[in-house]
Amino acid sequence: IEKLKQQLAKTKEKAQEEKEKLEQKYALQVSELEGQFHQKAKEIGMIQTELKTIKQFQKRKIQVEKELDDLKENLRNSEKNYQETLRRLESRFFEEKHRLEQEAEKRIIMLAERAHHEAVVPTTQKNVDIRDLTWEQKEKVLRLLFA
Repeated sequence: IEKLKQQLAKTKEKAQEEKEKLEQKYALQVSELEGQFHQKAKEIGMIQTELKTIKQFQKRKIQVEKELDDLKENLRNSEKNYQETLRRLESRFFEEKHRLEQEAEKRIIMLAERAHHEAVVPTTQKNVDIRDLTWEQKEKVLRLLFA
């Protein structure tokens, strides 16, 4: 019986040692798993932060694209307005140029007629209609009149 008691005590002691070893082993595994869990939790937190950043970027991208489209539309409208204004100014310029040319031609005719009446014209000289003269000839007449 004594021997059995000693065996039983040794077996209990071995069982206790194995139990302690298993407890240490599982405690170490639990500790490692908790560390992995915390690491994964950090990674998930970082991923969630990055996801928020990406969502904000996407929202901002949509806003910037809309602003860009608005700017392009404004530029097109400005270009259209510029072209229309330019066309009107050119039209007015050519109308004014034509009006001034006609006015200058009328003045030349008037001055030529006045010069003709005031000057002594020999009877042998041929009468010239100022309207038949070229622009250069009209300039010469004006220079002679105002010289």
